[in-house]
Amino acid sequence: MSTERIHVELVGITKRFGTFAAVNDVTLTVPEARFVTLLGPSGCGKTTTLRLVAGFYDVDEGEIRIDGRRVNDVPPDRRSTAMVFQDFALFPHMTVFENIAYGLRIRRFSQANVTRRVEGVAQLLGLQGTEGKSPHQLSGGQQQRVALARALVVEPEVLLLDEPLSNLDAKFRLRVRTEIRQLQQQLGKTTIYVTHDQEEALAISDTIAVMLDGRIVQVGSPFDVYYAPASRFVADFVGTSNFVEGRVIADRDTTRVDVGGITLTLGPRGLPAGARALLAVRPEAIHLMGPDESCEREVENYLGGVVNARSFMGSRVRYWIGAGGTEWMVDVHLAAPSRLLAGEVALRIPQERIHVLECQEK
Repeated sequence: MSTERIHVELVGITKRFGTFAAVNDVTLTVPEARFVTLLGPSGCGKTTTLRLVAGFYDVDEGEIRIDGRRVNDVPPDRRSTAMVFQDFALFPHMTVFENIAYGLRIRRFSQANVTRRVEGVAQLLGLQGTEGKSPHQLSGGQQQRVALARALVVEPEVLLLDEPLSNLDAKFRLRVRTEIRQLQQQLGKTTIYVTHDQEEALAISDTIAVMLDGRIVQVGSPFDVYYAPASRFVADFVGTSNFVEGRVIADRDTTRVDVGGITLTLGPRGLPAGARALLAVRPEAIHLMGPDESCEREVENYLGGVVNARSFMGSRVRYWIGAGGTEWMVDVHLAAPSRLLAGEVALRIPQERIHVLECQEK
C-alpha cells in the first residue's frame, strides 16, 4: 500500500467554452514532490487543465484539491501555486531582478526579504550577474531561467509548467529539460508539467497522464506508458509502433496469432481462440539479421523478408522490411560504424515484446 501523500487532486473536473468541453471529467492525483506530466497533441486539454489548477479558469464541474483543501473558489494568488508560461511572459521594461521580484512585491514583502530571496534563487539558477539586464539582452535559455526563478521565488507548494521549452532550439532543450528535472528533485517540489513532446515526457517524468479530446486516456510511469500502452492512440502517439491484426489460435499451453498467413507466438496469454487481436511491436524490439547471419528457421517468430527502404538517423538506422505480407519498421542502433543492410534479410520478434492492444471475440 502506497504511503505517498496526495498533494494535488483533480476529481471529475470539466471546463466548457460554450458547448465545447475542453476538459471533460478529468480525475488525477499528484503525490507530493512528484513530477507529473500532462502529455497529448495540440487541443487535447492539457494547458486548460493546468490553468484550472492555477485558478486562471473556473471549473464548471468537479473539484480541485491542493493539500486536501478544495480550492475551486480560491483566487490564483492564494493557491500556493506558481506557473511558468510557454512564452515566458517576462516584462520587457523591467530588469531581471525586477521580473523575479514581481510576485514578492505584489505580496508586499519587505525590501530586505525581496533582495534575499531574489539573490538566493538567482544563485540557484545560475543568473548571477544578469540581475541588472533587460530580458532582450538574455539568451532564450537565460530567459527561461528568469521565468522559472520568478515562479520559484514565491516558494510555491506546486510548480506548474506550460511547455516551457517550446521556444528553445532542439539541442538546447535537451540540456534545459535535464536542469529542470534536477532542480525539481533538489527542491522536492510537486510539479505538473505540460508538453506535446513524447521524448521530453518520457525523459523527465515520474508519471505521465496522456490526454486526448479533453480526457485522460492513460496514467502510468514512462516505462508503462511506452511498453504497455492502453490503446492504439497511446502506442502511436508515444513513440512508434508496428500494428498488425490477426486471429487468435489458442491451446492450453500457448497463444498464437495468425497474421495474414504467418503465425506469431505470444506465449501463455490466455486469449480466447478465434478472437480478433490487434498487436503492437516497437521497432527497436525486432531483431534484424543479414543474409550471412545464422539463425535456425525453426525459432519462433522468425520471418524472412526484404529491405524496402531505410533511413540513416545517426546513432540508428530505421528499416522498412517487407515480411509475411506486412511492412515492418525496424530500428537498429549502431554501437560502432556498421554496414547498411539491403536485399534479403530476416526478422525475429521476441514473444515478450509483442503487446496485445485489443482482443475482441467474434
